[in-house]
Amino acid sequence: MSTIKAPPVYKVAVSQAVTLSLLVLSTAAFSSWINAYSLLIGGLICLIPGTLFARRAFKYRGARSAVLIVKELYKGEMIKLVMTGAGFALSFVYVNPLNELALFSGFVLVHITGLLMVVRISNPDRYNP
Repeated sequence: MSTIKAPPVYKVAVSQAVTLSLLVLSTAAFSSWINAYSLLIGGLICLIPGTLFARRAFKYRGARSAVLIVKELYKGEMIKLVMTGAGFALSFVYVNPLNELALFSGFVLVHITGLLMVVRISNPDRYNP
């Protein structure tokens, strides 16, 4: 058992989910339902595989587990890519009507939210005076 603390990846997933919820609610209030659920689907295509990857990637810690960590990173990334591709493919095939711009916007906005949270978590002194 390692004494190294796991990074707070749950904070990233929660912030992405909150951002997605606010975007979907505001889109539903000020635009159409088609745009809202397209945005939701795009955000979930980013959120679910990314969260599963993070859980897999940080399953092991410490230098003794280096080989296991690398194996989990490769497996997790493959699963993430397959799930993302399948999510987009299934969306285009089975969701009708679909706003493609809203779908990709949801994906990109949730991804950017995750990146910004990672930067904030990795450098807490700079963003929390």
